[in-house]
Amino acid sequence: MRLSELSFRGRTAVVTGGGSGIGRAIALGLGRLGGKVCVADMGVDRAESVGAEIRALGGEAVAVQADVTRPEAVERMALAARDAFGRIDVLVNNAGGASGPAFRIGRVCKLSERDWDDTFAANVKSVFLCTRAVAPLMLEQRHGCIVNMASLTGQFPFPGMPAYSAAKAAVISLTRSLAMELAPHVRVNALAPGLIETPRTSLNRRPEQLDQLLSNVPLARMGTVDEVADMALYLASDAAAFVNGTVMDCAGGQMWMTRDGRPAFRDIAG
Repeated sequence: MRLSELSFRGRTAVVTGGGSGIGRAIALGLGRLGGKVCVADMGVDRAESVGAEIRALGGEAVAVQADVTRPEAVERMALAARDAFGRIDVLVNNAGGASGPAFRIGRVCKLSERDWDDTFAANVKSVFLCTRAVAPLMLEQRHGCIVNMASLTGQFPFPGMPAYSAAKAAVISLTRSLAMELAPHVRVNALAPGLIETPRTSLNRRPEQLDQLLSNVPLARMGTVDEVADMALYLASDAAAFVNGTVMDCAGGQMWMTRDGRPAFRDIAG
């Protein structure tokens, strides 16, 4: 299949965290390429807005309010997608991230147990719950694809973010386990974004950190949500039919040394 022929016509996708940022870009991309999209988000207004954008493009979409850390909400989400479209071909586990104290740069001694638990619930438990809800239908269909949102911090040490780094490492491990368990009819892969410009990262980043953070990115800039979405669309498409259990970086070649050879994050953690 040529990438120029990429299409999701006849396919249904569920995108968690689809109301903003990377999730919104993925949901819109699926809609542009003919997919029927269930946009799930904690904020129903955000989900409805993205659904309206997809319909304005000529696509089909339903919006669902879902806290993907709660089993009953996840089951309702999966049922809503199945009732609306009859099947689920693609699941994008995009919801997650971290906010508040768990996302601020700081030592493990400053991290509360609640922040740790909340970060793992948002990033790891959510992937488990959504996969558990959707995988049986995919196996019954003998076709499906799951794309999990990991992070470069799950593959390399990032001092000062122990909960988030550990949670994303768990997502990577879970991705590989699921890729073996659900094969051969369901593929499971992950994306590992690096520094991506989103409303959330803009709010959480201290201005003085940006130059230091970019010093270890050979392309010398932050990525965009559309660049991450393009990679997610590839992994979810038939163009990646022989790609399973992999983690694809979208990080501009980000490394853990600066471009002039100094340790990149020596002075970030406080």
